Amino acid sequence: MRYIETWSPQGSILGPIFFINYINYLPKGISSLSEPIKFADDTSVIITNRHFEDLSSVSDLVLSRMVGWFELNKLVQNLEKTNIMKFLTINSPFYDLTTGYKDTYIKERLYTKFLGCNMMAI
Repeated sequence: MRYIETWSPQGSILGPIFFINYINYLPKGISSLSEPIKFADDTSVIITNRHFEDLSSVSDLVLSRMVGWFELNKLVQNLEKTNIMKFLTINSPFYDLTTGYKDTYIKERLYTKFLGCNMMAI
């Protein structure tokens, strides 16, 4: 049995093409639950739900499927750089959204950078 390495050198010409082709299969596992947005090496997911309990459980499921997909494809999702932003209507009650995978929990943020733009949840 031969071992095949799955990498391309950082800064290579074909590296970005390989990565885009590689990451294009991510949404198949989560697209029924969320809307993935991919740009270069940045992946974001939009999850919508009117009920907080469902939003929380779907968020956990999507994160779990993403981490599983990354592990299966020998990639690592940096959970330290992963953020959650919650957008509410004026009439919505406030709830803390705690989403995590195994022993790592994602921090809910009021602001983050998205494709180079600063985003703020009010």
